[in-house]
Amino acid sequence: MYDRIWETIKQFDKIIIHRHISPDPDAMGSQLGLARIIKENYPEKWVKCVGYSEPSLSWIGTMDEVYNDEYEGALVIVTDTANSQRIDDSRWKNGHTLIKIDHHPDVDAYADINHVDTSSAAASEIIMHMFRHLKEKHQLMLPKEAALSLYAGIIADSGRFLYDSTTVNTLKVVQDLYEMDIDRDFVHANLYKRRMNVVQAEGYVLSNFQSSGSIIYVKMDQAIQKSFKLTTGTRAALVGSLANIEGYDIWVFFFENEDGQIRANIRSRGPKINHIAAQFDGGGHPKASGAMLAAWEDCDRVIAALAEA
Repeated sequence: MYDRIWETIKQFDKIIIHRHISPDPDAMGSQLGLARIIKENYPEKWVKCVGYSEPSLSWIGTMDEVYNDEYEGALVIVTDTANSQRIDDSRWKNGHTLIKIDHHPDVDAYADINHVDTSSAAASEIIMHMFRHLKEKHQLMLPKEAALSLYAGIIADSGRFLYDSTTVNTLKVVQDLYEMDIDRDFVHANLYKRRMNVVQAEGYVLSNFQSSGSIIYVKMDQAIQKSFKLTTGTRAALVGSLANIEGYDIWVFFFENEDGQIRANIRSRGPKINHIAAQFDGGGHPKASGAMLAAWEDCDRVIAALAEA
């Protein structure tokens, strides 16, 4: 599959790379890491990355401006996105050929070429496996900027290698990145720095969460989020604040989006929860998933379904 993907990349002079909405470090790390590898080894190719530029992740990179007519005849690649509804920028379907590279459970084969490896801790890890497989055959170079963004994605999605998604293969590709002497301190400082408004928001979370059986949850409407100046990126930093509380196996954050829909971030220390997220226009990993709800009333339905799980 890696050979097939790379041969397809070589065939196109114009490549546009997408990833999922509400980007996290792995979404942007895999997207920008792949783009930087292609640019380094085929500088004559036109390679762009599209989607929302999350300010809190600008240290990984920023997105490009792409006009509608530039999709004509282009290869489109989507990284780190399980289902088509979550792809950022609806123009992903306007290219000539579509490739999907992902590590979430395979629920939507929306591309012409679908490569899903659920054994990888991150989409960025898959990009590194592909590079390692192809580098000698194609004499590929891994630029430091690409290595840094891929390392950020792997570190973030593996929880600093604490999650059970971390494998020996994860550590093997990270060894390659270590040997490149990338600025790991830069990555760690940006990933784990805590802005004052987020710390204050965490205080709100710890003072206002509710419980239902072995499930704890918190609801944050737009007014509360604005009072702490939270963005879609910075609010994600709150999700871990309810982890590892004794007696509670599942925790959920309900965030109201600007359009009135409710984003549910669901995490688990044991029960599988991605099939529950799938019932509510979402999905993800067995122990880390997201869903989208139409109204606050749906939160009770989510809690009830999780209690059953």
